[in-house]
Amino acid sequence: MPFCILIDRATIVALKQHEKKIGNYFINYGGRTMDMIMVLLASFGGGVFGSLIGGLAAFIFTGIAGLIGIAIILSGGSDVFLNEVAFGPYFGPHIAFAGAVAATAYAGRKTATKNNRLKEQKNLSGADVVLEDHESINGETDVENGADITSPMFKTIDPIVLLIGGVFGMLGYGINYLLATVMELPMDTIAFTVFILGLVARFVFGKSGLTGVFPENEAKFNFTGVGILFNTIWGAALGALIGYFVLLTEVPTIGFVVSTTTLIFIYFGLTFPVSHHVSMVAGIAAITFGNIWMAILFGILAVITGDFVQRYTNTYVDTHLDMPATVIALWTFVILGFFG
Repeated sequence: MPFCILIDRATIVALKQHEKKIGNYFINYGGRTMDMIMVLLASFGGGVFGSLIGGLAAFIFTGIAGLIGIAIILSGGSDVFLNEVAFGPYFGPHIAFAGAVAATAYAGRKTATKNNRLKEQKNLSGADVVLEDHESINGETDVENGADITSPMFKTIDPIVLLIGGVFGMLGYGINYLLATVMELPMDTIAFTVFILGLVARFVFGKSGLTGVFPENEAKFNFTGVGILFNTIWGAALGALIGYFVLLTEVPTIGFVVSTTTLIFIYFGLTFPVSHHVSMVAGIAAITFGNIWMAILFGILAVITGDFVQRYTNTYVDTHLDMPATVIALWTFVILGFFG
């Protein structure tokens, strides 16, 4: 089962005890190791499926499944759907999304390598047309940008792409299990796992480095007073909205799954806000401190930190290093580690 923040602090304690019991059960009783193998196989499948449909699509399904799971819980039902479908091997971000990110990074690297080889051949042959870095000679099965998490990897028809997605899905489950159950880190370990695997994919498959390659005439941080004020307003407003409903329902992930689901509008070509890092951080702040004002404060901190992280690690890059996961991991560690 996944290890994320679900309902309230008492539930968190109970879940950790249950997870530890299950973990010890798997480790101490060899006759039941098949159960762990099944979970790892399912995680492999989740990573492959996430790669097939694309990282963003897989993550949107996290939100949809999360809404269904929370509805079941609030209706008095089981949390199995939320745990195993939304945050487990099927659509867990540390499995399906992280697997897709790695698969896309590999596919982008493969296409870039092919393009570079063809450019060299044209140069050697004395051809009149020399390909520029921004030009594309990609076929239907190529991935032009290894950071493009909107593209389904089904298009590549490449078995290695799918295998990488599956392996990273298994790694996602294993790393999250280590962080949450063995180390018991006071944070959203799913988000931290997504960050770790994104970092691995960046350095294994990418060439742009951690901070990207900016044009000489463009500043890395181009923030303006108006932009900061704009972000502060919507961060505070969303923090207040999420804080209210979290305190009302005692479900800190409710804003997260709503924000995640709204990302579907990106596929319509809209300039649409990515807000799930603000929703998650504000929700955890609300349930931890028990008041709406801390949700507002941490909503503002999340949106401003997100802008900084996005420019620093996910602009002019060739793989995706998830900004929201980075922000969620950072601020949930601060909230739960120092005040939880």
